[in-house]
Amino acid sequence: MQKNPPILIFARGSEVCSDSVEPPIRIRIHHRILDERAYLLVEVPRGDSAHERSGRAFIRVGGTKRQLSGDEKLRLTQSRTKARYLWFDQQIVPETGLNSLNESLWEPLLSAEGQSDPAKGLMNLGLLAEDETGVYRATVSGILLCTNSPQQWLPHAMIMATMYSGRDRASVQLDAQEIEGPLPQQISDAVKFVVRNMRVAARKSPAREDLPQYSKVAVFEAIVNAVIHRDYSIYSSRIRLSMFKDRLEIDSPGQLPNGMTIGMMNSKQSTRNETLASVFARLSVGTIPGSEHRRYMMEKRGDGVSLIIKSTHETTGIEPKYTLIDQSNLVLTIPAAKFELTPAEATITVHSESEPILGVDVLVLFPNKTWNRASTDEAGEAEFSLHSTHLPMTVFAAASGYRAGLVTNWVPRDGGLLVELAPLKSGGSVIFSDSTGRIPRLYGRLNPIRDSDDRTSLYAQNIAVEGGRQQPVSFRFGKPPSLMDSYGVEMSVTILNIIGQAVLIEYTKVDRFRED
Repeated sequence: MQKNPPILIFARGSEVCSDSVEPPIRIRIHHRILDERAYLLVEVPRGDSAHERSGRAFIRVGGTKRQLSGDEKLRLTQSRTKARYLWFDQQIVPETGLNSLNESLWEPLLSAEGQSDPAKGLMNLGLLAEDETGVYRATVSGILLCTNSPQQWLPHAMIMATMYSGRDRASVQLDAQEIEGPLPQQISDAVKFVVRNMRVAARKSPAREDLPQYSKVAVFEAIVNAVIHRDYSIYSSRIRLSMFKDRLEIDSPGQLPNGMTIGMMNSKQSTRNETLASVFARLSVGTIPGSEHRRYMMEKRGDGVSLIIKSTHETTGIEPKYTLIDQSNLVLTIPAAKFELTPAEATITVHSESEPILGVDVLVLFPNKTWNRASTDEAGEAEFSLHSTHLPMTVFAAASGYRAGLVTNWVPRDGGLLVELAPLKSGGSVIFSDSTGRIPRLYGRLNPIRDSDDRTSLYAQNIAVEGGRQQPVSFRFGKPPSLMDSYGVEMSVTILNIIGQAVLIEYTKVDRFRED
């Protein structure tokens, strides 16, 4: 070949692929010189169509090609058509097979029946599939979950973790790690990277209490979400985990799937990697930090975002933020906790009809659900010594003869707080600080519960609930169930809020009039 091949050769190659092949192939032709000899490098992009020329299709066999039979063409067309509608994680990876998957990684995923025929079991899980010739091939999910080095086939399937000294990427890198391996290992290593690098303050109250910079639960859930939901078809991008002085960022390739918006993320669930999400529901979390609330990597679809928001707010008093960059990357920003550990005094004043109330029980709750308690003096004031004043706090106030007081998002450093309580005849309000307690004049104990799924239920000791319904009895905040003790005393009890183990309750005695 000449050292400078004529333009005609380039044009002819493009013309053949565009005009003589159906559907057309958009090739790239490059002029290269090696050892002073010129040659053409032709890039044929991978596609999901079955291409023909003059009604004939060919398959490469070693160094030769042969024409496909009618049945082979039909199977190929069906396979390629199916691929167009498959999620990327369900598509096969060429030149792989059952032996490409590590037995020690896939064996725990199979049932006893599945282990008797591993190929069938892995196909049922979506980790193995047949290609157009009937040969077993590993799927993208199989490669990501069941190989020691998925990066051999998918070089972008990794996490780049970096710890910076300042607030931007121009600051000094204090730690960096390219996190590779099967996805469960990537999640574990990424969480450990954050735990290793985040600051942890401590205070004595009176025992030592650690105050971490980030919630481990939020970090675990955020990394799991990024790994499961990223777009693995974007070959040029990897997940970026960046720790700054004031925040943690997780940059995940891919826009939101299936028409989702950021505003919908906390209430609706959608995924682009159905097979990964399904298999993660049977993967044990092991001992990954922050996973203590889970048995499996995913136990319930759609609760990850709400856990990230909730646990971040409990740790920092601020909610995390999701941002979509150029419709191609989803970035989660988790704020770092501010370590303001100098004790400060705060005052809460309680009035009714503009007059101070003596003896009101006041409970102030930090975002992490710990609390301080005090009673009002003759001036209606309750004094608190707080370890920090910048966090938004919740305030419960209760007293006999008055309705309950409930204030949210009070920031003590902004000033004191005035709580107004309305009079309540034949009743009052009460606070349980450890989940259980008594209602005045009602013989027995109540134990209202708000579980990790945000469901509410009520247990009662020696008290009939709603005429003796089987316990626990579900209830709604603000809607009072009727209670009756063994002496016939009947109360209407309204549970207003439960935060951690703290419960705020209003009660009213029910009078039954008897006609003579």
